[in-house]
Amino acid sequence: MKSILAFGVVALAITACGDNGSAAPAPVTEAVATSPSLTTVVVPAPTTTQPIPTTTLPPTTTTVPTEDLIKQAVQDYATAYYDCGIDPANCVPARFTSTQGPSRAIIDEFAHGLVAEGLRFSIDPRGSYVVAESVELKSPSTATAIYCNYDAGMVMGPTGPDGQPTIVNDIVASIRYEYSLFLEDGVWAVGRQHEIERLGEGDLCPHVG
Repeated sequence: MKSILAFGVVALAITACGDNGSAAPAPVTEAVATSPSLTTVVVPAPTTTQPIPTTTLPPTTTTVPTEDLIKQAVQDYATAYYDCGIDPANCVPARFTSTQGPSRAIIDEFAHGLVAEGLRFSIDPRGSYVVAESVELKSPSTATAIYCNYDAGMVMGPTGPDGQPTIVNDIVASIRYEYSLFLEDGVWAVGRQHEIERLGEGDLCPHVG
């Protein structure tokens, strides 16, 4: 997520069944005259079948913690921003930014500037990543998040005499940003990204896991 100054536009942010058998009939034997007769009592089978009781379980629901939703929103924003840089002509900031805050307008201007100057992000981000450091809920519909951004991607320019695109920016840096997020129609989205500290060149962000 590079900050490009070449054309005056600054980027804000640089994934068994069983068998049922019947018993065989008993063998018939001759009765002894002196033996008393036997009486067989046949118990009739029941004519009705008792219903099997059933239990209906309540539907299960999964509640995602608000902090996780905010973190996912920042991750989605970072991914979408980079995709915009790869293909700026088809960048639609309204798909991943809040209506509140300046991000939507700035990224739209940034994408148009890339197109005008013939610039784009390289497809290979070269290991770039963002990692959450803190999340704070300011109100039921506003939040801030501090993220460290390891930016190793490159900005490519027009094709040079050798037939290869020129490299406009290949600086590798670690930068800490503050994101402002807003809850709109039940979805968190980034509305502002502000650089708060440039840690220096190289991978200097904290690693998780």
